[in-house]
Amino acid sequence: MKKRCLIITIMLAFWGLMRQATPQLVTAATADAKQKVTFMIYPEIPKDNLGGNKFGYFNLKLKPNTEKTLKIKVFNPTNKPIKVKVSAKDAQTADDGRIDYLSDDPVSKQLLPEPGSQYVHFKLQVVVPANTQKWVNVNVKMPDTAFKGKKAFAINLAAMGPTGGSISNRYVYAVGVTLNGIKLPRKELHHLQMPTMQTGFVDKKAALQFKVNNPDPIFLKKGQLSTKLTNQKLGFFNYKLDLKKMHIAPNSSFNANLLLGGKRLVPGRYTMIADFKSDQYQREIKKTVQITKTDARYINDHNVAYQKKRQLTIIVISVCVVLGVILIYYIRKHGSRESKND
Repeated sequence: MKKRCLIITIMLAFWGLMRQATPQLVTAATADAKQKVTFMIYPEIPKDNLGGNKFGYFNLKLKPNTEKTLKIKVFNPTNKPIKVKVSAKDAQTADDGRIDYLSDDPVSKQLLPEPGSQYVHFKLQVVVPANTQKWVNVNVKMPDTAFKGKKAFAINLAAMGPTGGSISNRYVYAVGVTLNGIKLPRKELHHLQMPTMQTGFVDKKAALQFKVNNPDPIFLKKGQLSTKLTNQKLGFFNYKLDLKKMHIAPNSSFNANLLLGGKRLVPGRYTMIADFKSDQYQREIKKTVQITKTDARYINDHNVAYQKKRQLTIIVISVCVVLGVILIYYIRKHGSRESKND
């Protein structure tokens, strides 16, 4: 009876240690602070807009060497005048595949040598009196020679403070503009490219970062990217990344980030297979990539999730060894006593 009680006690102690060593899942809700509306906009969509006005952005097909004025109404509902800063930003693709019209990063001149933003002209600043509205006119001047594909950018409008600085809790409106040139034949497409891979950190999380290029002047919608790295010597060391609902801007570049989480990064040569699907085409990319010992060691040493998992594994193994030794000692000691009594 005492023997059974001791075994049960040891098992309960082991369960208690495991419970303390195992990270507990904690959920927290976050919410952005409510922003006060400082101004509102109403784009005047022209009748020749492709797709009509249901999308709320400008989608135009203009002939070479022609001009067109786009109009955006700005309404100031406050009791003070507002300065609105106007700018044009070429469409880029943010990490993991989503359109970004607000990025301050420079566009790649190699991928986009002739950005669409160079075809528009406007006043850089507009003052809108209190409780009134004002038009922002954007003049589009097409180049002398027709271009292929699409030019995508946005007219951004941001409220400015009395001294020119951005006011707090500001709204920035991005009005999309797509200029349509000559339709690009499928045989002329270069298709998605993944030229490089590097190790690094994304928001302090260890990751493998794949550079992804869209060299063509077309949108890639409904994109799905499935990437797998398999160690060429030890196949059970592998890493996977699946991205869905991607929306990639024309002539843009971005990173596809494979977060390692608590996984150990193992150095060596890997076979990379990437399958990409979109509304335009499908493509498979296969290549060999190298993860050096130096990179792997640095990532593992600074990967907080991996270090926590490693410490937890050490604790569990240590507890199992200690409990095993205690159990063996007890069985031998009491087993020898029972044999003597017999």
